[in-house]
Amino acid sequence: MNNLIEVDVITLTKNSSNCILKTLDSVSMQDYKYINHIIIDGHSIDETVTLINQYKHEKKITMFQQNGVGIANAFNVGLMKSSGTLLIFLNSGDTLVNKAVITKIVDSYMKQKWLWAFGETISLSRKQYLKRHIKQYSYWNQSLFLSRNPICHQSTIFSQMLIQKVGLYDERLALEMDYDFNIRASLIAQPHLLYFPISYYDTTGISSIKVFKHYKVHRQLRKKYFPLSPINSLKTDSLCFLKACMRFMMIPIKIFL
Repeated sequence: MNNLIEVDVITLTKNSSNCILKTLDSVSMQDYKYINHIIIDGHSIDETVTLINQYKHEKKITMFQQNGVGIANAFNVGLMKSSGTLLIFLNSGDTLVNKAVITKIVDSYMKQKWLWAFGETISLSRKQYLKRHIKQYSYWNQSLFLSRNPICHQSTIFSQMLIQKVGLYDERLALEMDYDFNIRASLIAQPHLLYFPISYYDTTGISSIKVFKHYKVHRQLRKKYFPLSPINSLKTDSLCFLKACMRFMMIPIKIFL
């Protein structure tokens, strides 16, 4: 029955000639047959588009030029071009952990019929000397949203049924649009937890190093969705700021290692 389930892998690119090939390779090598690789390019001016057009992909691949600006808009273009039963965002430079991971995801979906799910992620520094395997939570609780975005979009799989209920990403947000989207999704259905790694995540991307801007937007969204008492809000703000400082201090290490 797996042949009834099409999976869309959506990749956002912009001047990604130095890293797009490894993402293409990781999707092309998947042993699951029914994969559509959808590329949303942000009008690259380097060799990104040429590399994609010349690539001998084993799966169906289509590329579209972004019709707006910003990451949230690129996400939304991907959603609107997607028609598969399941979809996952895998940014340029990120890779799937092995050739069988999409098969494992589809098998889980067939058995559990979840609306959305997320698995484990392995974060990488630029030269991959540093690796961190982010293990799955023992159980899901909405309070996980308070101090951070507990869900990595490179390891999150959405069903079309959920997308139709949640809608699009908020294009007013330059950052943390996935945090906002995940909260809205969780208010519709609790995510299913997958206890295996799904992707390798490059932690040196532009959005990953804007830690204090992330902190500011995260704080605004947290107060919107999870109003706390003044004392609990102060405690949470302090914890989040401390984590932002720690991430900021790690940036040079991630870039040079």
